[in-house]
Amino acid sequence: MKRLKIRNKYVLYNILTLIVMIVGYVIFSVNYISSWRTSLFQVMDSFAQSLSYPTWTLNSELVSSIITPMVKVGDVLSIRVMDDCGNELAYVGDNKNKGSALDRVLNIKRETRIVEMYYEELFAGRVEFHYYYWTPSALLFQIAIILVFLYISVYLFLTNLQKRDMLEETARELNEANSELELAMNELEETQQRVINSEKMAALGKLMVNIAHDVNTPTGIIYSSATELLDKYNSIKKKYEDDELAEEEFQEYIEVTGQVLDIIIRNSQKIRELVQSLKRVAMQEVTQTFSNIDFKELLDDVLRTLHPKLRKTQAEVVVDVPENLVISTVPGAWAQILMNLIDNSIVHGFEYDNPGKIEIIARQDADDFVLEYIDNGKGMDEETKRKLFEPFFTTDTEHSSGLGLSIVYQLVVELLGGEILLESQKEKGVRFTIRVPMKKEEQVK
Repeated sequence: MKRLKIRNKYVLYNILTLIVMIVGYVIFSVNYISSWRTSLFQVMDSFAQSLSYPTWTLNSELVSSIITPMVKVGDVLSIRVMDDCGNELAYVGDNKNKGSALDRVLNIKRETRIVEMYYEELFAGRVEFHYYYWTPSALLFQIAIILVFLYISVYLFLTNLQKRDMLEETARELNEANSELELAMNELEETQQRVINSEKMAALGKLMVNIAHDVNTPTGIIYSSATELLDKYNSIKKKYEDDELAEEEFQEYIEVTGQVLDIIIRNSQKIRELVQSLKRVAMQEVTQTFSNIDFKELLDDVLRTLHPKLRKTQAEVVVDVPENLVISTVPGAWAQILMNLIDNSIVHGFEYDNPGKIEIIARQDADDFVLEYIDNGKGMDEETKRKLFEPFFTTDTEHSSGLGLSIVYQLVVELLGGEILLESQKEKGVRFTIRVPMKKEEQVK
């Protein structure tokens, strides 16, 4: 009878866990999709507002030039602009990441939104935004997978707890005078508890890594870059409308726009690489996809993407890398290594606002590629040095998850087959020396 009650109790726990996860997932999905739609519609309304004047003047070339970069935004598929008579002024479509196998698997919803435009309270025309639900669908799909694994881990955990309770009940029913059997049961319970804790920590580790906190860096860069671009656009627009726009200001705006759009595109691509790299490292099933890269160009790209974050600090970055230093490696791994090291200096070495200097030195040493990363921050003590590469270890629990340098270690040692050495003392900064074997060109597939 007691065993039946225990079994029913854990069945109830499993059902409640499943219900909580499903309800939470549904609530999150509804709120997230609503927030996503609101954000996307605000962008659409802003774009439509910027199109009202050129549409009113029937300037199709200007309209085309304005909406061409618009399809780079979020999940917009195409944009069609019509004048007040319903005639098409311009149409731009973009097929980036559209129609993939994942689209079909997720059955991603596609919709059209029509926004009317008015210039000085006069109807100027309409703009049709064709968009689809790629971002929320992909995110919710990933969260669903994480929840499945979480539920499996909870189920296994509850199953083990149920077994433990069953064993305890069995032990109480047996003769307490049998000391040997009682000792064996105690040992079994301790073993089971260790297994439970091990499974729980392993599941937690996988889930934490799957969150891929490093995605926040390029995402933040994209947001700040887009905001900066919008501010410059509004400034130029106002000067243009007031007939105060100088040729030099417009030329500068064109140059800045090109640079910011390049940053946005690069970071959008980097987000996918970071997520895929983190998942592969976490699952220890890394695909060694090597390619020849110019390391100086790769480093410049990383520093360029981190520029909005670096310029908010007092950190100076000094680079000593030979031109045309071509190595055969995994580009995404090095990008992530550099971003995590720089982020570690900003957060822990300089504590955000303190002035500091970062030196990045790269060279070829015989058959090895050597990278030296140095900062003159606050350094670390011996205990911190011993635990630095452990997952979830951090000295700043409020701002850091403790995964950054653990991932750096895994990428260097497990993926690239190299070694990483740390030298540091309190108040004397840090020096990371990464040495990776050079892969021969004929070995690159």
